[in-house]
Amino acid sequence: MGLIIAVIVAFAVLYAQQKYFKTHWNRGLEVQLRFQKKGVSAGEKCYLEETVVNEKRMPLSSLQVKFTASNTFLFEQEGNAAVTDQYYRTDLFAVGGRRRITRALEFVPSRRGYYEIDRIDILARDFFYTATCSERRDNVASLYVYPYKRDVSRFDVLYRRMQGELLARKQLEEDPYAFRGMREYRPTDSMRRINWKSTAKAGKLLVNMYESSFSQEIQILLNGDCRDERHKRELQEMAISLASSLAAELLQKGVPVSLSGNMTDILSKEPVSCEAGVHKSHLEKMDRRLALADTEQLSGSFAELIKKSGNDGETDKCYLVITAEDTEDIRAAVEAKRTDGEAVYGIIICREGESGPAREGFLWWEV
Repeated sequence: MGLIIAVIVAFAVLYAQQKYFKTHWNRGLEVQLRFQKKGVSAGEKCYLEETVVNEKRMPLSSLQVKFTASNTFLFEQEGNAAVTDQYYRTDLFAVGGRRRITRALEFVPSRRGYYEIDRIDILARDFFYTATCSERRDNVASLYVYPYKRDVSRFDVLYRRMQGELLARKQLEEDPYAFRGMREYRPTDSMRRINWKSTAKAGKLLVNMYESSFSQEIQILLNGDCRDERHKRELQEMAISLASSLAAELLQKGVPVSLSGNMTDILSKEPVSCEAGVHKSHLEKMDRRLALADTEQLSGSFAELIKKSGNDGETDKCYLVITAEDTEDIRAAVEAKRTDGEAVYGIIICREGESGPAREGFLWWEV
């Protein structure tokens, strides 16, 4: 008889704790995943913070947190994870009452892009491990993975040519309202520049000097198209990576840089672009635009993009074309812009040993 009563009491206790646990297990329970930084470069170490907060007195002796991330994230510890088309991870916590636990999961993003972790699955077992409760929750965590930064020292030769043309134009285009001072007259000076009042006082011909209003902005024109299907992704990513690396190099030199491309922004669905800027923070802005570039969705012809860039006859800007294709329509668009007096230079990306004949103002970049 005593045994029967003990069994009945045991079942009653088990039933009661199961009911109580199912009612209260998720009360005051917060689980959150967030990236420590909003953006990092591909190949750079990063951390994903996993936080569990149990605000009630009742402990949770077995709490599982499951989430899915991109399989391009290379986590340091993968013993409790599986990698297939995605990265699937399960972490186990024992959370006491009114406790907070935070773990920093180290990983390295291996590919440029924009990534989100938008949901978490939570599973908890009762005190006697006889019942399991689960819940799916929304989560807000996003990360911009910027393009790899490359060694662009090979670009110096091309940049010096661009700089030479910019300086030559700077001497030709002056602002008559930005007076800088006076100097002695030279035979090559225009008579209109002579300051007759100062000439009379000094007893010699003096001419006015003006500050230049020429802007040295360089606009990067990025082509997302590539007809080499075997190496398409590699060449496209190299083009994006070079755009980022060259922007960083130019901004470091104090040159304003802007960006236009025929790739589509995966969030706005608009063509990837970024207005001109020169401050250090501008590189992060450009990198975010490039992180969002969708190489599979193009917004139109790159040749048309070249033609429409800037205004007709605009000469206060230098264009830098970055493309994995060297087609007739692109060459024609470049020559048309040069005919209009605009400065256009470029980099053509190709596989090793596949570079073409030398082109005026263009550099072949083998990968």
